[in-house]
Amino acid sequence: MKAWIFGMCVLGGLLPAWLRAAEEKISPTAQELMEEGEERREYTFKRGVNISHWLSQNSPARPFAAPWFDEEDVSWIARQGFDHIRLPVDLRQCLRADGTLDPEKLKPIEEAIFWTGSRGLGLVLDAHFLPGADFNAVDGDKRVFTDEKLQEQAAEIWRELSRHFLDEGPWLRFEILNEPVAAENEQVNAFMRRMLTAIREGNHQRVAYVTSNRWSSFETVRDVVLPEDPHVALTLHFYEPMVFTHQRAPWAGFKGTLPPVNFPGKAPAVDGHTLPHYNLGVVAGTELTVEQIAAAFARVEAWAREHAPKTEIYLGEFGVYRAADPASQRRWIRAVVEQCEKRGWGWAVWDYQGGFAVRDADGRPTPVLEGLFPEQK
Repeated sequence: MKAWIFGMCVLGGLLPAWLRAAEEKISPTAQELMEEGEERREYTFKRGVNISHWLSQNSPARPFAAPWFDEEDVSWIARQGFDHIRLPVDLRQCLRADGTLDPEKLKPIEEAIFWTGSRGLGLVLDAHFLPGADFNAVDGDKRVFTDEKLQEQAAEIWRELSRHFLDEGPWLRFEILNEPVAAENEQVNAFMRRMLTAIREGNHQRVAYVTSNRWSSFETVRDVVLPEDPHVALTLHFYEPMVFTHQRAPWAGFKGTLPPVNFPGKAPAVDGHTLPHYNLGVVAGTELTVEQIAAAFARVEAWAREHAPKTEIYLGEFGVYRAADPASQRRWIRAVVEQCEKRGWGWAVWDYQGGFAVRDADGRPTPVLEGLFPEQK
């Protein structure tokens, strides 16, 4: 097998990352896939999970590419029934001092492609942050949509990524930018077109996700103008109602004193329970229902029927913060998954082992996972 791999490298050029891993990392599963031929497998991108806080949104407890996430985690993910992972990457952390990509910082991505590919899973490489693009509601950054220098730097990053991963097959997809927050919706359309043009300079067929303005919102999808490209898909995010999904989440503006919110249920009075600088628009007593979720999905479906009838739609993020009670978590997750699956939309839940986890710190399934796959309870 070692000689065979060496011969392929010499005669066929660089192998895909999941076949290119160091010899000691090649598992029996990967060997079987090599012998079968990688093109035989279909990658569906229907049931995914976000690997948060590994290559993005890091902290001293979880620095960039820390070993808390590895092959064992991917094996666990595959066993639950997921068919892909979405990998958020802070590309600002992947740059050299001159602003170009650092190949050393791309190695964890290559490893993740190997871990997933050797288990038959796909991977969405998500540009969670780019220079000049930070979606945070407080102290965010939207300069990339108006600053020519930053926009060209972002385009060059995508040119480099497209070349670097040129040999990867359909198991790898690109997501141009996570949750853009621009002053105008059309600025996002223009940005997506420019980044896609950069990607297509090196790869004409890889699926690339574009999205809507203001955190990939359902509400701004009406202004999305899709590029004329047969390999473009649309990704959106859904966390409504926020007073339920993000209850007691400080980064969303809620204090830990917020009264418990159930689903289905009613919104509580939030006076005195929110942080400064957040305009949350919560009206006490508002009903929080499954029917509201269904109506939101129906509006996107109606838009897509008219403006994007042949475009794949992917719910790249949805989830419930751990402060919600377990039964409500299961019900909300199930309601969202059912809306996706009745329309044939793929999805990726947020997240693996963070505040919205499908797997707790001890390795056990959570209510979120039970909502995703109730048949496994």
